[in-house]
Amino acid sequence: MSGTLDFSGRTAIITGAAKGLGRAYAHWLAAHGCAVIVSNRPAPDGSSSAQAVAEEIVSVGGRAVAHDGPVQMPESAAEMVRIARQHFGTPDIFVSNAGVQAFRDFGAVTLEEMDALLDINLRGVLVGLKAVWPAMVESGYGRIVLTGSSAGLWGQVGSADYAASKAAMVGLARSLVIDVPPGADLCVNVVAPAAYTPMSAGSIPAQWAGYASPDHVAPVVGWLCSDRCATSGGIYHAGGGHVRRVQILEGPVHQLSEGDIDSVMRGLTAQPEWTSSFASGAEILPELVKAMTACR
Repeated sequence: MSGTLDFSGRTAIITGAAKGLGRAYAHWLAAHGCAVIVSNRPAPDGSSSAQAVAEEIVSVGGRAVAHDGPVQMPESAAEMVRIARQHFGTPDIFVSNAGVQAFRDFGAVTLEEMDALLDINLRGVLVGLKAVWPAMVESGYGRIVLTGSSAGLWGQVGSADYAASKAAMVGLARSLVIDVPPGADLCVNVVAPAAYTPMSAGSIPAQWAGYASPDHVAPVVGWLCSDRCATSGGIYHAGGGHVRRVQILEGPVHQLSEGDIDSVMRGLTAQPEWTSSFASGAEILPELVKAMTACR
């Protein structure tokens, strides 16, 4: 079997596709024959932030159209599906990439500020899924990739609401897998990307932009969007040209009758896990983490 992936005849919707990771995914899929809906909220001045990426793709022979709209609004999600059908056909692929991040102390952040983040990072994903899911179920085929984060798996300083929104992607993906109708070829997976993007620029020095380029994550997402991918409910940590699969592990079962509650609870065995997203990233972006640690 050839290692080349062919997306001819496929149509993908990618949210948050005007820059960073979403832009890289759009270019990668288009370069492999996929028609792409480049979806993004309008720029602050009201102009189309997605149009430039769509034009980049078309200029090199690819197929793409732009969609402008807030990811958390149902009417906007319905519009991106309508645009896909109008130009290319029913969407087969959905990459939910749009998201925002803010570092702030949990004691100081307001509920209103957290609501604004969760509105995009969680509600925005649910709204998009509700728009594409019926068509995929009806056709019996689909590939869905949700964007998680190592912060949602292992925790990250000043990121309680962001980490919560990303941890939700795991439970959401695995529950959707259970809801796939029997016989349907519909796979749902999670990617936890590590890359230099406008959102992560405050955490990753600019000189590492090439090393941690989103282009190194795009092939992983591309494969998860392909018909070669038969796995579902997986979590994939990718960045810097590396990828690994994340697992959720449980220790052995103990009976409460083994002793008093204190001794039983203290005796529970914890499986090894990362202590933080930074510790986890040390193996995905080893040279970057080594340099940053040396500067401390």
